[in-house]
Amino acid sequence: MRDKLVRDRAYRPELDGLRGLAILLVLGQHAPTRPLIDGFVGVTVFFCLSGFLITTLLVRQLETGTIDVRAFYRRRAARLYPALATVVAATTVALLTARRDLGVGQVLAPAGAAVTYTTSLFDWTNHAFATKDYFNYTWSLSVEEQFYLLWPFALLWGYRRNPRLFAVLTLSIIGVTLALDLYLALSRAVKYDQHEYFGSDANALPILVGSLLAIIVVNGWLSGTVRLLAPWALLAVALLPVLAYRNDTYRPSMVIVAGTGLTLVALIGVVTRPRSAAGSILASRPMRWFGERSYSIYLWNVLARIAMLTLLGHTVVGDIAWIAMFVILAEVSFRFVERPLRARFARTTPLATAGLSRRVGPGLSRRRSELRSSVGHPHGRSAGFARSTHSAPGTVAIGACPDSGEE
Repeated sequence: MRDKLVRDRAYRPELDGLRGLAILLVLGQHAPTRPLIDGFVGVTVFFCLSGFLITTLLVRQLETGTIDVRAFYRRRAARLYPALATVVAATTVALLTARRDLGVGQVLAPAGAAVTYTTSLFDWTNHAFATKDYFNYTWSLSVEEQFYLLWPFALLWGYRRNPRLFAVLTLSIIGVTLALDLYLALSRAVKYDQHEYFGSDANALPILVGSLLAIIVVNGWLSGTVRLLAPWALLAVALLPVLAYRNDTYRPSMVIVAGTGLTLVALIGVVTRPRSAAGSILASRPMRWFGERSYSIYLWNVLARIAMLTLLGHTVVGDIAWIAMFVILAEVSFRFVERPLRARFARTTPLATAGLSRRVGPGLSRRRSELRSSVGHPHGRSAGFARSTHSAPGTVAIGACPDSGEE
């Protein structure tokens, strides 16, 4: 299985489709009429996909004997920050202009948390901002970036020394996070408990599961088990909207656990059997379109939602107007902010790249040097398992929420 995946250098549209499914689930919760109460499971899908794709990139860099930590963060910033800063700036101007009941500090504080990826920390500790939904959606971006501040160094410290032991340690941490989520879900019933919904620890499960899957796939471990799970991918994809349709607002951790399991099975299926029914559905043009623009849609749909709720309320007409508004905003952002600024900020000369590079792991065996590849943030386009080292959630080479930054 591993050799087959390594040889596959083609663009992987089914992963864009999985990302598209995730953003559609989120939109189902954000819509004015809110048809999908548990649509936040889409964030869980983003997290799991992110863990898989980013860890694949980092592990393969380690296996070639090098990892460029500074370039990793630089590419994430180039991919994610321009669009985020644009939305935050637009929202700040809108609030200062239209919300006279909010002071300047009440607007700038959450805006600052959004651009520093700390929104989830304020939410987690019950320090909710007066602006509420205007910036609160950035909690998922916060959780993801906090994880990736630590994860590359964990891989450097642990995986480089003993991959199998590191995988066992990761599995143990997954067990702890699973136990935490089950405890939070089953020990009480609190509607949208801040810790349970926004906590970095409560949301670590899907990212860690995706990361462990990456380690397993790259090393070719448990190939028999993976093959047994792959045929169930279509059912998993079908059950994700069913899960999103439920109402588990008093037990969001159960949604995280169930969503992680379904995403794991779906991800295994589309990675190992891209021409299966699940892979074909996810690789369809509409799903790819949503997947490629998922990051822009995630950023802009909330501002559009608030505007439509103000004008049209919780109505179907409001839903239609909201869709039209966020599609236009997201497409403009994707074409004129994300792609051009990403290319501009990510572009470096060979000399500059050499100056930024931090190379580690010189003693690591280079026996798998053919595994060089690039991976992007899960809010972008997914490419093959062995593409260029600067592929561009635009293009993502396998082998990429809110999620969610490798270009």
